[in-house]
Amino acid sequence: MANFVVVVDADAQRRALFIRTIEPRMVLVSGLQLGSCSQGDFASLWAAAPGAPVSQVADSEGAAVLWGEAIPGPGPERIDAARLREQWQKNSPEAYDGFYAGVVRDRQQGLIVGADLLGLFPVYYCSVGGAVLIGSSPELFRHHPEFRMELNPAGLVGILLTNGLVGGQTLLKGVERLAPGHLLVWRAGSSPREVRQYQIPVSTRYFDLPFGAHVEILDEAVKAAIQRHVPGGKRYGLLLSGGLDSRLLGGYLREEGTETIALTLGLPTDIEMQCAIPVARSLGFPHRALEIPSEAYVDGAQLQSDYEHLANGFNQIRMWGAHSYLRDLAPRIVAGHILDGVIGPYGIYGSSVSELSGTSFEKVLGYHANLGIRSEILQRLLRPALFGDLVQETLAYLRKIYAGYAHSNSQSAWCFLLGHRARFHVGSAPHRLSFGSWAVLPVLDRQILEAAAGMPATSIANRAAEQELLCKRFPDLAALPLAGNSSATLSLKPRLRHLVLQHILGRLAPLRRALPATTKGKRERRYWYRVNDFNGPAWQGVRRMAESHRRQMYSLFEKDLFDSILPPPDVPFLTENGMVSDSGAKLLLASMFWAKNHL
Repeated sequence: MANFVVVVDADAQRRALFIRTIEPRMVLVSGLQLGSCSQGDFASLWAAAPGAPVSQVADSEGAAVLWGEAIPGPGPERIDAARLREQWQKNSPEAYDGFYAGVVRDRQQGLIVGADLLGLFPVYYCSVGGAVLIGSSPELFRHHPEFRMELNPAGLVGILLTNGLVGGQTLLKGVERLAPGHLLVWRAGSSPREVRQYQIPVSTRYFDLPFGAHVEILDEAVKAAIQRHVPGGKRYGLLLSGGLDSRLLGGYLREEGTETIALTLGLPTDIEMQCAIPVARSLGFPHRALEIPSEAYVDGAQLQSDYEHLANGFNQIRMWGAHSYLRDLAPRIVAGHILDGVIGPYGIYGSSVSELSGTSFEKVLGYHANLGIRSEILQRLLRPALFGDLVQETLAYLRKIYAGYAHSNSQSAWCFLLGHRARFHVGSAPHRLSFGSWAVLPVLDRQILEAAAGMPATSIANRAAEQELLCKRFPDLAALPLAGNSSATLSLKPRLRHLVLQHILGRLAPLRRALPATTKGKRERRYWYRVNDFNGPAWQGVRRMAESHRRQMYSLFEKDLFDSILPPPDVPFLTENGMVSDSGAKLLLASMFWAKNHL
């Protein structure tokens, strides 16, 4: 993506000083190129990968900048900054498909800022001393002469509860993140305000249709999205995990004849890699592998805490080490992030469709809370003098927005997933990818969103329709081993030899369980478990790097409880410690990195 900052400030001296101060800080990773646009009291600065889609216009009518690819539909046409300005000057500004952020400065209309339909492209804003600041990160705002940096306790509580932002509240007072489907509108002399531009139309439109019809509707939507978002004539990368989403997209790319290079993260011994290789072979795509070195974790930890301000958790710090490799792969990389959250949500309804009737706010919050810190633990952890009743107030706010999403619990659960876990934990990855190769996300498409929004949970829950779609459209890919969360693989349409192997392994299982257990010398073969191992060497290095800032945390957290949840690096973290998952502990670790430069 582009690391961008926008300032509208009538004080020319102050505006120029701000731009001069932040310019040397714009290039987050090596190889980014600076760009700028200014007109009157408006100035924008950005750093993006070579070849990243950036368009700008500045003339007597004002200015506009567009980062990314905004697709009006129904075809693959992209708009540029001039067209964006023309459309957003209207009374009802149009929303676009695709992964992008845009800003329009018009002397009559003021300032208008927007982003993709689900708000994956981060847009932050604040108002200071009569000026307004916009950016892809809050980090550079503090260099404006009028900005006063102060911790926002409500923002920290939301992050620790959900592993993402709640209500747009960030770690800095006065700084907010633009809500999904909203435009930010500002005029001199007033405060910035958010105006709804797009809302997923949750409905019962397809409830009376059979399951087979739902699969056909999703097929049509995904195929059309691929044609719009991945037009021919270019080479694309495909982030191929060995799981369901990426191979499904790969099938459509093959069908369209798109020149594609597949990339899988990990080692040859990883289960995901061993599943991805035959998928790439079946698709006919050249295949590349990338193991991000452990040294990248430490650099990524500081960069992510400074740039993202804990907004997206702390699980994916390694991805900051991939940009140079991605840049050499292809100018664009197709990714299946949050596709399963839209057309095949897993976990929010329970382990089976039979549990749909028991869907509730408490169950859904519990599913999300396994990435954060449970409310009863967090209440004890936070110092009351600073945080007061913020835990209970945040829970009340979450309950209120959950109830306002839709008329049924299952659809409220789906909307809640898209607005929280999918948006921050999963949906934050594409913007890191885009510092190397611009992310193309077919899921950011109205036809896909609106198709899934009109289907009953019985069809889309736990990937039922998505699995059937793969079996129906690409049976060769469905027959290949599929990586999941366990050390075993499965096949949606198993061939005879796979069935025989599974039968033999099943017969041997009792014998294997009877043998003495040993882990000495064994390597974890599940990629996501290996790279997220909090006791592994990569994360041990990160923990050691942060340790000198532990004492700073005691002004926010109760010392003994903090130390028991996040022990020093020479003490192993116990995953089943009865308090928090390693994801919650990583949030506390992230706060130590953030404190280094901000407390």
